[in-house]
This record gives sequence, structure tokens and C-alpha cells, in this order.
Amino acid sequence: MPQRGRTGRAAATYVVLAALQRGISLLILPFVTHAMTPVEYGAASMLSAAALVLTAIVATPLIQLIIRAAARGEADGPALLRVTGIYCYLALPVTTAIAAGAVALFVPEMLGVSGSIWAIELLAIGLQPATYTFALWVAQAREDLPRFVWLSSSSILLGAAFKVAFVVVLEMGVLGWALSDLLGAGASAAVAMALVRLPRAPVDSSHLRYALKFSLPLVPHSAALWALTSLSRPVMAAVSSLEQVGLLSFALNLAMVSSLVLAETNRAVLPRFSRETFPAPTDETLGPVRWQLVTALLVPAIVGAGVAATGPFLFAAAYWPSFAITGILLLGQAAYGLYLIPMNYLTQTAGLPKYSALASGAGATVILVSILVLGRTYGALGVAFITAAGYVTMATVAMALTRAHQLDIAWRSWALNWPDCILAGAALACSVGALVYPVGSSAGRILTGFCLTLALGAVLMTSRRKVS
Repeated sequence: MPQRGRTGRAAATYVVLAALQRGISLLILPFVTHAMTPVEYGAASMLSAAALVLTAIVATPLIQLIIRAAARGEADGPALLRVTGIYCYLALPVTTAIAAGAVALFVPEMLGVSGSIWAIELLAIGLQPATYTFALWVAQAREDLPRFVWLSSSSILLGAAFKVAFVVVLEMGVLGWALSDLLGAGASAAVAMALVRLPRAPVDSSHLRYALKFSLPLVPHSAALWALTSLSRPVMAAVSSLEQVGLLSFALNLAMVSSLVLAETNRAVLPRFSRETFPAPTDETLGPVRWQLVTALLVPAIVGAGVAATGPFLFAAAYWPSFAITGILLLGQAAYGLYLIPMNYLTQTAGLPKYSALASGAGATVILVSILVLGRTYGALGVAFITAAGYVTMATVAMALTRAHQLDIAWRSWALNWPDCILAGAALACSVGALVYPVGSSAGRILTGFCLTLALGAVLMTSRRKVS
């Protein structure tokens, strides 16, 4: 019982801090839109995308090893933590600093951003894994909540404070964005090194080989997940203007609110899928999937209605063209919510995680190829359709994988849910329509009202069906 209570408190803490991190980013976003033009925001988003891709390749694959070494208490655990810690605390910052110097000297400009700004961002990227890859995950794996709260909250608040100071108050534009990233990463890394010390353990070549053997196979999956969320921005910059990149990036930030909610909701039901047996569904997943089918459509609908209702009052007029782009991206978010269901059965119930990269890789491929071919012609709105198509592809491949592996799932068990799903789908359609119509139009307001009414009806109908 104490262990269960401790786990529950830990889970609640992680969810609250994740919401805080995203919430603060959204709170300062309106101020950022008044301080930066879409062109500047597009350039800044290129820096963020670069940080994500480099971290996905050189740091994120270590997370599973760090969790395993910190949580299991095995004899080699301290040595493996020392190897990964030295890499994140020392080797990676030094390597990226050398690369940053080379970029500052030999690269005058890349993707519309000067080489000196890229160099500053590279320095920041080298410091970020100290906190986000190593220290936070060690604290979480050890269930050291006080240390985790200090690390997480300090990194969130420091990053937001520097962003407000350099971008909003001093209005330093893209340079201010890069400087805020560097100072935030540096301060957070200092806190991480002070709170999470490296274990004093002997290290030999076998530990290094094991770390490489464990982490390298995870690089493709990590890169594929990055591609789904961030690939569109750098590829778009290669074929279109930074203004279009800025509008697309802003729309992505708004639409990703729904994926955050869907992912956290999905995390709550993962234990049910882990306990599920075939043939499925049993009582373990019958109810959760019923709600997931509806929320996959409802959450993007409600996010879209919120943007349509409040966006014109919060964001600068230069960013209003992003609202229609957001509407199209929300269709992709609905597909993401549906993708989670077959993927849960594949990875949690059947225990086949190695195939997860196939679905995400297929979606990323669709996005990459389509943007290169069509991005210049159709701009940010066209890329929104392409991104939505990538998520639809991902959901389709995930469903195909459950059939290819002959998982015994009676999908017809949820056939009676069609009225709930139709209401939720209609709410999503109204939400997208409200965003596509001109800002402030009567049709947009009417569709927003219809969306919220239909969403309430879908929730009530699903709840009543659960009771019956």
C-alpha cells in the first residue's frame, strides 16, 4: 500500500510538472507574438527544431539505459550511470562547443539564420542533456520526488524567465531567443550537476560497449518521433520563406496542446493495456478504448474551439493566418489519438515494441517527401495538410501491424459507440470550420458554439453508455 501511494504521488507530480512546463510556454506565447514578427518566429523555430533533432540523436536514446541503471540497483548500475553522466555533463558540452566554434567561423548563414546565432544555439544544445536526459531521469527512476521537483521546476522557471527577459522585454528577436536558450540551459545544467552527482564507481570498456549496444538501436525510433513533430519546419525552410515557417510553427505549437492532453490521458490507461489478455477486449480495456475513441476527436475539437474564441484577443494580428493552419493540423492530432489505441495493444499487451518505429517512420516519410515536392507551391497551409496526412498514415500502419501480427482484438466490440463518435467528429468538423473562416466572422462564432454543444453531447452520451 505505501508503494502504491508513493507511485500515485509520483505520477501526479510528473503530470503536474509536465502541464506546468507546457502551460508556461503557452502563457508567454501571446507576449512573444507581440515582440517577434512571423519571420523572426520562423527563424527561432528553426533553432528549436535543431535542438530537438540533435538531442533526439545524441542524447534521447540514452534515457532508457539511464532509467534501467538507476532503478534496478544492479552491480553495473553505478558504472553505467557514470558513463552516461560523464557523456551528458562533460563530453557532449565540450564536443558541441568545438562544433559551435567551427560554425561561427565557417558558416555565415544557414536556413536564413546567421552562423553566430547557430553557434550560440549549439552551445545551448550541448548543455541541455545534463538536465533533461540525465539528472531528471535519474531522479525519476530513483523515485526521488524532492530532487525531481527542484530540477524540473527550476529548469522550467529559468527557461521562461530568460525567454521573457531577452525576447519580450529587451526585444532582441532571434538573437535573444538563442541567448535565452543558452543561459537557461547553462543555469539548469549547473543545478543538475549540483543535485545529481556522478556515482563513484570503476568504469571499463565493457560498460562503454554495453551503453552503445543498448542505446544505438533506439536512435532510429527517437529520430522518427522527432520527424513527426518537428521535421516540417526545417524542410519547410529549405523550400519556402521564414514567414511561412513562422506561421506553421505557431500553428504547430497551438495544435500540440491536444497531443499533450491525449498523451497524458493515454499514459493513465497504459497499465490497463499491460494487464490485458488476448482475445481482447476484456473489462480491462473495453471502457478505456471507448473513451479514447471519443477523446481522440473531442480534445482537438475543444482546442480548436478555444483558439477560435480567444485567439484574436491573445495573439498579434500578424499571426491570425495561422488559425486556419491550426485547424488542419488538429485533424492530424485526431489521427494521433486514434493511433495510440492499436499501438497500446501492440506494445503493451502483445509486448512487441520493436515494431513501433514502423508506424512513426511511415508517417515521417510521408511528411518529408510531400513537403519537398509540394511545400514550395502550397506553403504553410499545404504543409498542414501534409502533416495531417502523416499522422493518418501512422494510425493506418499501426492498425495494419495489429492485423499483420494476428492480434486477437474484436474491434466490433466498440461498434455501438458510433453515435458518440459521430457527435465528436461533428464537433471537430465545426471546430476546424470555425478556424478556417475569417477571424471575427459570424459563421466562425456560430460554428464554435455548435462545436462546444456537440462536444458536451458526446461526453454525456459516452458517460451514459458507460453507466448502462
